[in-house]
Amino acid sequence: MSNWNSVYQIAGIRIDISSSIGDPTAYLLRDMPSFAAGEPGATDLAISLRYLDETRTALPHPFPSHFGLENREGGLSFDGLQEGRTRLGFINAGYVEAELGVPHPGTTGRTGEEEAVREAVQAFLRACLQCRLTAEGGTLMHAAGIVWEDEGFVFTGHTRAGKTTLSRGFSVAAVLGDDLVAVRREGSGFTLYGTPWPGREGGTVAYGGAPLRAVFNLHPGSGEGLFRQSPAEALAELASNAPRMGYGGEESKLLEVFSSLVEAVPIYRLSIRLGDDVTPYLQRVSTREVGGDREDRP
Repeated sequence: MSNWNSVYQIAGIRIDISSSIGDPTAYLLRDMPSFAAGEPGATDLAISLRYLDETRTALPHPFPSHFGLENREGGLSFDGLQEGRTRLGFINAGYVEAELGVPHPGTTGRTGEEEAVREAVQAFLRACLQCRLTAEGGTLMHAAGIVWEDEGFVFTGHTRAGKTTLSRGFSVAAVLGDDLVAVRREGSGFTLYGTPWPGREGGTVAYGGAPLRAVFNLHPGSGEGLFRQSPAEALAELASNAPRMGYGGEESKLLEVFSSLVEAVPIYRLSIRLGDDVTPYLQRVSTREVGGDREDRP
């Protein structure tokens, strides 16, 4: 029976987290309180946290530090990957209910295992959110999200492409996230949202959203300039940087989302040096049609 409950709103999705393990705040993200839902209303996704023995799952030793999803009857199994697969949680086929088991306090014991449990909870929350987002025509993206003149801009790329450095060039109020943001189809366009997950350097995250104006694929150190990508080029690059959990059917869902995204939103290749000011590029994109002019320099 639940003895702790809180509702959060991330990327427009209301998530009800209940717990029979007591207050799970230590397992949650530092910025989760910023995403607490202020208004009452129906929830889109209910997540329950229980002890593993309540779910009839034996405690794996050592506790896994890597996780994945696998198709099972009725939904997706959230498994710890450690010398095989151990089911830790389950997300139902409609992505409206999910359950995760965690070990009793003091039963892990080995150095680093408590942090592994915390990582499991956060990985499960991300997986639940991603599953619901793809069902709603959206996805998480490894990217920085910036709001500039009331429009949203995504800067995506590999781990050292400069997302966090770029976000530091803006005021904290303008940054929705420096590592993991969400985009979601709404009407004829997409909306950019912040998520509670900052980068490894403990960067900035914020609740809120903005109409998505453009996406920039970052290519630092490869010559300065802005190049509008074709839908095929953009689709290939966006798909290569998408977060994945590895279950069957995931690729087709991501391709469907990104195919809609590249048709609705202009996608650019942006080549800059780390630390350069990107606002001249935002100004160009916001105030004029690029059309057939495939290259642009401030």
